[in-house]
Amino acid sequence: MFLAPGFIDLHVWGEPQELSRDLARQGTTAFLRALGPAPREELIGELERAHAVRSLPGAQCLGVHLEGPFLNPKRAGALPRRWMCRPTTPTLDAIGRIGGIRLMTIAPELPGALDAIRWCRRRRIVASLGHSDADGEAASRAVDAGASAVTHVFNGMRPLHHRAPSLLGVALTDPRLITMVILDGVHVSPEAFRLLARAKGPERIALVTDSIRHQGWSVARRGGTYYLRGGTLAGSDLSMIRAVRNAVELGGVGLVEAVRMASEVPARVLDDRSRGLLRVGARADLVAFDRAFRVRLTVVGGQVVYRR
Repeated sequence: MFLAPGFIDLHVWGEPQELSRDLARQGTTAFLRALGPAPREELIGELERAHAVRSLPGAQCLGVHLEGPFLNPKRAGALPRRWMCRPTTPTLDAIGRIGGIRLMTIAPELPGALDAIRWCRRRRIVASLGHSDADGEAASRAVDAGASAVTHVFNGMRPLHHRAPSLLGVALTDPRLITMVILDGVHVSPEAFRLLARAKGPERIALVTDSIRHQGWSVARRGGTYYLRGGTLAGSDLSMIRAVRNAVELGGVGLVEAVRMASEVPARVLDDRSRGLLRVGARADLVAFDRAFRVRLTVVGGQVVYRR
């Protein structure tokens, strides 16, 4: 078997209590719970409940990935357009008082977006660019302001065009950005992932699932992923161990590099130096899996939480 640092999923939907044991069975030892656009009071309530979560029986919740409301409705994807809005200081301060937000997706072209990115930076919240119609200039200004990641690269943004620079072009070429990618074979083709791997290198790619199998949305499952009733591609049914396997078998990267994309790089996104590495003094968050990519053992904080 192979022994690796526990996987860290920066983008997964569902209640932490329900996610914890299921993610551990797939080798994930820590995760960010995704929350999307919603009415302000409802969003604040969700953040308060998420912040109240403490010890869990399996994978540990490190906080919230707030995927909205500061997104561009033109690139909404499966998220509700009606609650998307420009960032304002009162809204930021209202959600910031609760705490627990570790990563926030922001469309950099929105009025007030650069101030929101600076607001995140002051509070040690990772600002990630996504659900955006930004051109290259707007994206670069956002990186200068402190954005350090890109949410589900290729999805929810303008496609690459050789005469019209966009967020995607900046994501592929700016070394300051770490790109999160949904590698289920549907959201991103193997060819696109190989381009990403060559452009960024394994040290600037974080595998994520964007899994919604525990979210309870009204969606249809086809070909290993989910679609809205109108055919819009929604979140995935991916697990982190399958993402690692796909990186190797579809993306052509080495096993060590694939594991880094699932553990070390996500930990670095969060500036978490206790996770993502096998070394003396690091957290004992571990996963053992066999050559068929079947998880055999998951350890969280030195405790066995799953054994096959």
